[in-house]
Amino acid sequence: MSTAQLALAPVDSAPAPAVHLTRRGRFLLLGLPVLAALAIALLGALMLATSLLNQAQASSGDVPGVDAQVVTIGAGDTLWSVAASVDSDEHTQVLIGQIAELNDLNGSELTPGQELFVPVD
Repeated sequence: MSTAQLALAPVDSAPAPAVHLTRRGRFLLLGLPVLAALAIALLGALMLATSLLNQAQASSGDVPGVDAQVVTIGAGDTLWSVAASVDSDEHTQVLIGQIAELNDLNGSELTPGQELFVPVD
């Protein structure tokens, strides 16, 4: 055979081998995307459910609170003297705690001219 005949001879093309996926390959190709989609759908449903359950509920009742009067601190006043001057059935130590809580006091330091909310009955 000559070189010209070789070039013109039909090339014997073998059929391409079929792709055979292993168990791991099928899982990676099909199962993993399905699991990811299910996880995202479950997370979205969970977020939707919690947002619906956590909505603020408005009430039509009275707003709970404390009746208070404003007291201006004078020179030499202490929390004890302010609490003792209030006409209340509460013990003085309980009133001191309520005064501190109402006014966000971190200590017992008072300055003249400072205004404090004092609970009244």
